[in-house]
Amino acid sequence: MNVLLKELQAYHHEVAIKITRIKELLRKMKHESDAADDCKLLFKMLEALHGDAERHHHENEELIRLALLTTEAPIHQRVKDIERDHQAFGRIAGQLKTLEDTTLETRVIADTVDDFIKKYFDHMDSEENIFFPLADKWLSDDQWQEITRQWH
Repeated sequence: MNVLLKELQAYHHEVAIKITRIKELLRKMKHESDAADDCKLLFKMLEALHGDAERHHHENEELIRLALLTTEAPIHQRVKDIERDHQAFGRIAGQLKTLEDTTLETRVIADTVDDFIKKYFDHMDSEENIFFPLADKWLSDDQWQEITRQWH
């Protein structure tokens, strides 16, 4: 597998670890929460999923996706949806930030974050099992060099 794809996979692995910690906190919040402290911690943990590293990761994936679209590869619908998913995650990040200042019940906040996590894992799964293998198979060395020049 191409070194850039391996870098993207490594990022996914790091995010999966963070999400696992968030899921543990969500489980606690739903069942035995000290709401104020747990919500503060939850939003601090979520912030780590919406920073510059996440933005650059999505920009890098988009470089690969756009190059892939110029090939003769049979493009799966999930690959076509990646850009839309990335935009949606940006909107969701904004929505999650607004939740921080609300007076919603802890359970409502936890359910909203849980839904985000399910979508995020589904997105990563389609990238790793459909998009990355397709890019690895179809992109030429010249295309990878061009992607490397633009890489964040």
